Amino acid sequence: MVDPHRAFFDKLNWFEEKDCEQLDAELAWARSECPVVRTEFDGGMYVITRYDDLRTVAEHPEVFSSAMPGVIPVPVGLPPLDLDPPLHRDFRAFLNKYFSRAFLSTYRTVMEHLVDELVDGFIDRGEVEFVSEFAIPFSAGSLARIVLDDKNEERVARAIEAVTVVAVTRDPASYGPVQAIARELLAERTEGGDHRDDFLGGIARATVEDGRPLTETEMLGVVTVLILGGLDTTRGAISYVGRFLAEQPGVEERMRRPEWKRRDLDEFLRFTSTVSVMGRVLTQDTELLGCPMKAGDRLAVHWRSGNRDESKFERPDELVFDRVKNPHAAFGFGIHRCLGQHFARLQLEIAFDRLLARVTNFRVKPGTVVREAVGTANRSPEELYLQFDRVPGTDLARPTAAREGALQV
Repeated sequence: MVDPHRAFFDKLNWFEEKDCEQLDAELAWARSECPVVRTEFDGGMYVITRYDDLRTVAEHPEVFSSAMPGVIPVPVGLPPLDLDPPLHRDFRAFLNKYFSRAFLSTYRTVMEHLVDELVDGFIDRGEVEFVSEFAIPFSAGSLARIVLDDKNEERVARAIEAVTVVAVTRDPASYGPVQAIARELLAERTEGGDHRDDFLGGIARATVEDGRPLTETEMLGVVTVLILGGLDTTRGAISYVGRFLAEQPGVEERMRRPEWKRRDLDEFLRFTSTVSVMGRVLTQDTELLGCPMKAGDRLAVHWRSGNRDESKFERPDELVFDRVKNPHAAFGFGIHRCLGQHFARLQLEIAFDRLLARVTNFRVKPGTVVREAVGTANRSPEELYLQFDRVPGTDLARPTAAREGALQV
């Protein structure tokens, strides 16, 4: 008799809605019974499901290479995501400065102003489609204004559309429009004699491997990574938290306490795991938990599964805000720990502190069904109609720290 769990993984399609709906339950079975489970998707790969094994893979890039960072082949270079040491170290050396919390915090008022403008646009209606009217424009606006310094709204709209197609289909051809936008941004900066000390300027001036400048392909790849990550993963996390506000009793009350950012935010990140799975490829024959693998075999490292590992987290399928420790894998482990982690945290903090200063009592609009994303990135809401009330006394006194002139940072 065929085991139904193994049959599920044999035929798993990361981009089929029915498979995505069932995947969390099947990963729980795998963690218990077959923690390195084989799937025949796209020619075959091993899915790594337990927390400790994920850490082992992440901390040994000499064996588990990042040269194939997706569960399907990616037609473009995506440095530093697809690099191994020592070149990976060179790329992170010049990128880390622009994604430190200290550097990004200088743009706090820009992000505050953006939230204020978005809330202005829907507060009088008492309802909002939370993804398209808040999560997407805030994450896109933050990326455009702070990381890319791009004031071209038409291009930002194209970027949102292009990234959405990549996230939903993972069609190799879908990366072309994203790279075209990256090429436009770099051309404007490198051909215009602009010497600002920001992310794009840093790429243009960076050197790797004992002093050589980045190739055009490498520069395009870095910008492409930031567009993809900045527009998709943070949007997913914001959308997820918006749903919790509407559906989970007590969440709004907790998020009105200043300390929510120090502990509750990590539990949101663990539970949502908006970067759910990444790819690795074996550089040599090895064995993991008694499962023999050969050089060239592919792995799917499932961060979301690790974040729900029962041996590491009590009640892993629930939001538990009072965990004594929360060593979640939402940003990965090892040398590829997410470059944008501080940016993501800062956006989440500002988005909800500013939003909750003016609105309260979130609930899903009656008669609507929350539509969830399909694919490898997350199960976050793609469409989320919410109703809310105003916070009394705030109509004429909305936060003003980022009013006129704040965008001139």
